Amino acid sequence: MYSNQASYRIKYFAAMRIVFSCIMFFYWLTPQTVIAQKPIGRFLTDSVELGKPFDYALSYYHSPSAEVFFPDTTYNFYPFEMVRRNYFTTSTVNNRSLDSVVYTLVTFDISKTQRFSLPVYVLGKRDCTAVYSPLDSVFLREMIKTSTDSLMLKTDTKLMPLEQQVNYPKIFGYLLGLLGVLGIIYAFFGKWLEKRYRLFLFARRHREFTNTYKKITRGTLDSSNIGRALVMWKEHLEWLENRPYTSYTSKEIINRLPSESLEESLRDVDTAIYGGILSTQMPVAMNVLLEKAVELYRKRREELLLNA
Repeated sequence: MYSNQASYRIKYFAAMRIVFSCIMFFYWLTPQTVIAQKPIGRFLTDSVELGKPFDYALSYYHSPSAEVFFPDTTYNFYPFEMVRRNYFTTSTVNNRSLDSVVYTLVTFDISKTQRFSLPVYVLGKRDCTAVYSPLDSVFLREMIKTSTDSLMLKTDTKLMPLEQQVNYPKIFGYLLGLLGVLGIIYAFFGKWLEKRYRLFLFARRHREFTNTYKKITRGTLDSSNIGRALVMWKEHLEWLENRPYTSYTSKEIINRLPSESLEESLRDVDTAIYGGILSTQMPVAMNVLLEKAVELYRKRREELLLNA
């Protein structure tokens, strides 16, 4: 009796083992099992250089009916940055589909060992499931292997000449600022500055006349120099009073500017120019003409000050 029960129990466990093996075999062949597998992600190089592109391959086996998505440009590839990506056409063999993408990355991280993993998103009935690949490592290649303390620095180097460039926006900004300041100054002090400028020009022209007139009259007083001085004197009076003194005769000038000393001086000047007779009082006569011009200048200047 005991022997029969033991034999029955051995046969039972053997049958259950066969059934379990069959269930596991069919389980591994189902699409769900394929989907449960992790994607394969690895660097296509062992070491990288700072700032130079390198490739990372990501592949995933799945059921032909499953929809999977790979990371795109919106994904954060830290500590790397994605330069571009290259998709490969889906291949299906024995009811298993393979999708692959090669990402071209670049790093600016100075860590010697940099680990990385990317997910693949599997679309389910309600949401997407992110399945991550195992971590893979890449090493940063050191371009300078010696320490900076042992480097021999050059003390005599040839400098490279740089071409001068004009900063036009900066110059334009300075000009606008200068125009703004000048505009403000003109708004507050414009009339006063114009008045001072007109008086400056007025005084400068009179000063030029007096200097030239004195230079002529202090030289040799012959009929030629006396005539030049008289013409210059009439032109200056014409400018001061805005009257045609250059066409006036001596009599008309006296009618306009009555003065005994001026009348005697003009008589001596006319005698010297037209008669060739030089009076001993000629220097005094020329000085009287100058004093009259200075008198009219001061009068005209006061008028400008009152009317400004």
